[in-house]
Amino acid sequence: MLIPESAIHFLIPVLGLAVNVFIQLLSVRLFPGLGILKSVFTGFTAGGLSVLSAEIYLSGGGIDYLPMIIANIIIYGSLGYCYFHFINLGITARRIRVLRELYAAGGGLSLNELLKRYNAGDMISKRLDRLLGSGQIVCRDDKYHIGKPVMLLMSKTIVAMKLIILGEKSEFD
Repeated sequence: MLIPESAIHFLIPVLGLAVNVFIQLLSVRLFPGLGILKSVFTGFTAGGLSVLSAEIYLSGGGIDYLPMIIANIIIYGSLGYCYFHFINLGITARRIRVLRELYAAGGGLSLNELLKRYNAGDMISKRLDRLLGSGQIVCRDDKYHIGKPVMLLMSKTIVAMKLIILGEKSEFD
């Protein structure tokens, strides 16, 4: 059974997501020093290029397909955003980590044992160490400042998307 060309356009963002996941998993396993965040960016870029390439190939370079190309890039970006947060949820969410800690402990943990593992000062210290290590923040004159603005730009983009889609700047509005 042949799929009509118009239907193939609707599958292209899903193909891009599959490339994204495959490349992200491959890069994090082949290059463990790369880190999760860079592997996610690598996968996202590869998936985006596959979407763009497939759309250009199918359109034959015609300008008539420009709205379809733009729509599929936006759809792919949304799918990639969801994948990023799926990964992020499993790695950084405290609820997930608490459940994993309880499971690993076997016999359960007391409140004091949990509080020792999830000390707010330690969590901030670890987060600052990661941000400093990645260059996202820098320390000058005993004050922290924004370093590489990549995550800041991403957060501003997310706020803009929330404003456009939900009419709110944050979940606190």
